[in-house]
Amino acid sequence: MTDDGDPFADLSETLDDDSDEQDDTKSDQAPTEPPTSDPTTEHVDESDEGDIEELDPMTDTAFSYEAANQRPFYAREETIEDFDSWLNYELERELNTRGYQNIVVREMTDALLRTVVEEDLVDEVAERFEQERKNAISK
Repeated sequence: MTDDGDPFADLSETLDDDSDEQDDTKSDQAPTEPPTSDPTTEHVDESDEGDIEELDPMTDTAFSYEAANQRPFYAREETIEDFDSWLNYELERELNTRGYQNIVVREMTDALLRTVVEEDLVDEVAERFEQERKNAISK
């Protein structure tokens, strides 16, 4: 029984009818077996050396946009502006001087984060943290 004021009142009946039909078609179908494969006759195409595209580290990025994860970070506006300036002017200029092209922010940021972790800059970061806390109290 449907309610004239509710256009979706018969939706559950329709869904029930569809699931009954699907159950009927599933039982009528014969089970299929996975295709058999003989590993001794399987052919694997080996590409010629000329088919492999050589990547140039001076022009090709180290990883794709899809491989990157974007994470928000929180800092004061002045710090973010200083960081952006350093990244876009100092670091990018240095990479250009070294001959790199197609320089993207994700690679520079990744290199920066890896440097902080790999160079074990815990003491330096902790000192900056402590100094900012002291500065905030003395204001």
